[in-house]
Amino acid sequence: MHDRQHRRARLALASLSAFATLAGGSVAGAQAGSTIGRRVAAIANGELRMTYASRPDACGDGRDVVGMGSSLNVYSSIESYGRWSGVTCVHGPARVSVTVRDRQVVTIRPHIGGSWPATSDAAIDLGHVPAAEAAAYFLSLAPQVGSNSRLNPLLAAAIADSVNVVPDMLRLARSSSVPRETRRRALHWTGALGDASVVAPLVEIARADAEGSRDNPDDVGPGDKLQGAAVGALSMIRDGAGLPALMDLARRGSASVRKAAVFWLGQREERESRALVRSLAGDEHESESLRGAAIFALGQGSAATADERAFLRGLFAKLSSQRLQDRILMALAQGESADDVRWMLAQARDEELALEVRRKAVFWAGQGKVPIVDLVALYRHVREPRLREHVIFVLSQREEERAVQALFDIARSDDDHEMRKKALFWLAQKDDPRVTKLITDIIGR
Repeated sequence: MHDRQHRRARLALASLSAFATLAGGSVAGAQAGSTIGRRVAAIANGELRMTYASRPDACGDGRDVVGMGSSLNVYSSIESYGRWSGVTCVHGPARVSVTVRDRQVVTIRPHIGGSWPATSDAAIDLGHVPAAEAAAYFLSLAPQVGSNSRLNPLLAAAIADSVNVVPDMLRLARSSSVPRETRRRALHWTGALGDASVVAPLVEIARADAEGSRDNPDDVGPGDKLQGAAVGALSMIRDGAGLPALMDLARRGSASVRKAAVFWLGQREERESRALVRSLAGDEHESESLRGAAIFALGQGSAATADERAFLRGLFAKLSSQRLQDRILMALAQGESADDVRWMLAQARDEELALEVRRKAVFWAGQGKVPIVDLVALYRHVREPRLREHVIFVLSQREEERAVQALFDIARSDDDHEMRKKALFWLAQKDDPRVTKLITDIIGR
C-alpha cells in the first residue's frame, strides 16, 4: 500500500474507532447506565471506593505502588516500563478510589492489596464489584482525561482479572479524538497485555505517526511521541512475538522510529537483538544520531555485558566524532564498572584527545563513582587549567568527606592561585562551618 493510502486508511480507522462508538469484541459498552457509572454520577463531591479481583501477575504495596509485568506505577509520580526491583509488591485484590469534585472525576487511585483506612469522611464503598464491570467503567472514562497523573483509568482497567481489555486499548490508541497521553498509555497496555495479533497494528501506528516528524540528534531514548510508544509496546509483547518487527523497524523505519527501536532492543537480552544494536553502533555508514542511540542502548541496564562494554571502549578510539565519544562515556558511566571508570580516567590523561573530550571523561567518571583518591591523583597529574578546574567541579558534586577534604586541601595550599579560588567557591556552596574558618584564616594571612 502506498504512503498516501496508508494515511487515508489510518484516518478512516481513527474515525471509525472513536471511543463513543465502541461495540462488539470490547469490554466497554454503554456505560451511562452501569451501576458504577450511576453511583459516581450521583456524587456532587466525595469519594467512591470499590474492590475487585486483580490479575495474577499484578501486585502492590497496598498504598502507592502498583506493578504488573514490566510496568511499575507509583501513584502520581512514576510510570516505569522495564526491569524494576527494590519495592514491596505482593498480590491482592484491586482497590480503587474515585474522587469527585463539582461532579467531575478528579482522581482515580488504584491500589493492590492492603485495606481501606478508617477515615472520618463519608466515603461510599461499593464493596466487591465484578472485575469486568470495573474495567468497562474505567475504560469509558479514558477519553475524558489527558496527562493528569492523578487520573489514570487505564491502569485501573488493566489490572482487572480475567478481562480482555486489549481490543479497547488498541481502539483508544488509534482514535485521534482521544488525548495523546491517553493514547500513549493505551499503546503501552496493548503491548503489555497483547499477543502476536497486535504486532501488525502496532507497526502500522509506529510508521504512520512517524510521517512528518523531525529527528532530534540529541535524543537517545525512546522518545515521547506515539511512534515511540508503539515501538515500545512491540518490545513488551509476551514470548518475544514483537521482536522480529522491532528489529525490522530498527533497520528500515524512519529516523525517529529506528532510534526508538534501537533503544527498546537494547533493553532486551536476546543475542540477536543486541547483536543488531552493536552492528548499528559500529556502522560508519549510519547517521551519527542513530549510532549515538545504539551506543547509549548498549550501555543501559543489567543486560549490558562485559564484552559489550569492551566493544564500546574499543570503538571509542576509532571515532572522530566527539559527540559519539561522549555517548560512549555516558553509556559506560551507567554501569559503574571499575574497569570502565579506570578506562575513563585514562582518557582524561590522554593528551592526544581533544580537551573537551577529556573534560567529559572526567565528568562521566565522576558520575560512575570513581574513587576520590583517583580524582585527586588525576588533579595532581594534569596541568591544563580548564581540566584541573573541571576536576575541582566534579569533586564538588560528590558528597563524600574525602571529596570535601580534597577541596579544602586545594583551597589552602595549591600552588595555583586560580585553582584555590575555584575550590573555595565550590566549598562556599556547601553548608559546612569549616568554610567560614578557612575564609577567616585566608583573610588573616
